[in-house]
Amino acid sequence: MTPDWVRSPIGIDSDRWTTLGETRKILIVAHNMASANRLLDVLALFDSDHRIQVVHTCPQTGIPAGVAEHFREQGFVSVPWHQAVETAWDLVITANTSGDLHELHGPLMVLSHGIGYSKRINRKPETGNRKPETGNRKPETGNRKPETGNRKPETGNRKPVYGLSPESLFSGGRLVPDVLVLSHAEQLDRLVQVLPAAADRTVVAGDPRFDRILASLGERKRYRSALGLADREVLVLVSSTWWRRSLFGTWPDLVRQLLAELPLDRYRVAAVLHPHIWFGHGPAQVRAWLAACLRAGLILVPPQEGWAAALVAADLVIGDHGAVTTYAAAIDRPVLLATFPADDVAEHTAVHALGGTAPLLGRQRPVRAQVDEALAQFRPGRHRHLASLVSALPGRSAGKLRELCYTQLDLAEPPGPVPVPVLPIPEGLERAALAVRVSGSLAANGVISVARHPADALLGRATEHPRLADAHLVAVADHPLPAIRGHADVIVRRGSDLHWLEEAFDRHPFSAMAACVPDEGTCWVRIRDGVTFRCRVDGADPLLAASALYVWWSHRGAQPPPSLFVDTGSGPAVPVELTAVG
Repeated sequence: MTPDWVRSPIGIDSDRWTTLGETRKILIVAHNMASANRLLDVLALFDSDHRIQVVHTCPQTGIPAGVAEHFREQGFVSVPWHQAVETAWDLVITANTSGDLHELHGPLMVLSHGIGYSKRINRKPETGNRKPETGNRKPETGNRKPETGNRKPETGNRKPVYGLSPESLFSGGRLVPDVLVLSHAEQLDRLVQVLPAAADRTVVAGDPRFDRILASLGERKRYRSALGLADREVLVLVSSTWWRRSLFGTWPDLVRQLLAELPLDRYRVAAVLHPHIWFGHGPAQVRAWLAACLRAGLILVPPQEGWAAALVAADLVIGDHGAVTTYAAAIDRPVLLATFPADDVAEHTAVHALGGTAPLLGRQRPVRAQVDEALAQFRPGRHRHLASLVSALPGRSAGKLRELCYTQLDLAEPPGPVPVPVLPIPEGLERAALAVRVSGSLAANGVISVARHPADALLGRATEHPRLADAHLVAVADHPLPAIRGHADVIVRRGSDLHWLEEAFDRHPFSAMAACVPDEGTCWVRIRDGVTFRCRVDGADPLLAASALYVWWSHRGAQPPPSLFVDTGSGPAVPVELTAVG
């Protein structure tokens, strides 16, 4: 069904409905969610200006799913493409060059929607006649030698770069952009070699998203708190661009492998997937692919917003040749490359430089050892040279972009400085594992040592890593897998229904203990055919008390002392105060 035409703030009878009639009309053209994220970065350029009216449209090319809905949720007027091409605009801003942009009426400004222009055009269109995958192709091993930076310069026969080629910039037989915005002068040098006619339409104006990231570095503690991270926890962020040579395309089980090997009292794992993965396959499908990981406590960052804040919060990033990985290096985060298809990356770019700097994650070694090595060996300033390739105008992009926009609009800039908003606080992303395998031991001094790993990440994995001796299973009573909830040694319900403890063993006959967590610092634990304890745990997961009691009872088989101390390996031992209540 074709959407109806919008009657306000544009249209031949819009005067009947508009309140501020004498406004310059700006059309934001977002082809997909990746470009939508970039375009939303520049809307602050028009902050508090009553002379401006912003309208959005989404051409139905590529992967437009979710874009119009996202702009409407942000409160913008969204017009159908067939109305957009029949309307005169004072300025059109986009972050793509595909589609029929030549049909639009108004000066067109094109921004990059990634970290500059770094990807080569190297894919032939699918014909439908390609033979199916046989499963015999060797996967990328991660053992390639890093780029040294000594390769010969481009000869002109290499594959063109997306966004800086005649294929990208011509549409309808003409050069489409009136203003082509680049983030760095190296992009202009490459453009001049392949398309000199575009040089006089090109402006180097830095990277507005990078500037927002830089402005938000001081918010790191707030972002970590919003993600549910304790001070001692290490956040490992996994980032994947799209297509088959990406991290997710070549190593889709990496997230689960990290969750399995990294003890959850020391590490948290988050994932940022390119919007083309989300909307090319469908959000429901992405969550289905990662269902076991989500149950294991994965923080899955949504495609609309939150990835940059998670990047600021991260302690280590594992990625590929996508923009997020390079942004991570540019703000001096340790980076490991799970894959890096060098032939897909344009030389002399920040992404190319990252490929010659960041170490590779080996696929035949335990990942925890490599994560720990990367954290221990990283020295601040290692990636400083990358930041200089990301933006030619760090901290000044917004000012340059506002100047460009108002020149095209033939308006004087508003008085005062241009806003550079800090990144919003991530919402609703904290996630706890639904079931954990706990390996525990009791020392002679009474200290209980535990190592906890998400059970869902371990289930069905044919690997010896990690080795969990004498492990017991702690799981929520409503876990979706009967194999887990039906065999839990400690069955758990979160909430204040303490009466549930009395009936838990009838419903879970194989459980030795039942635990109820009514609030952040309290855990009630009932032992089968035994006493009930009220446990207080400050500054840690209350379920540590249940595992401490399980380990104590397994080793001593007797009433515990009023205080136990639990060593998780992530800092000082955690005190657990016990009160027998019946």
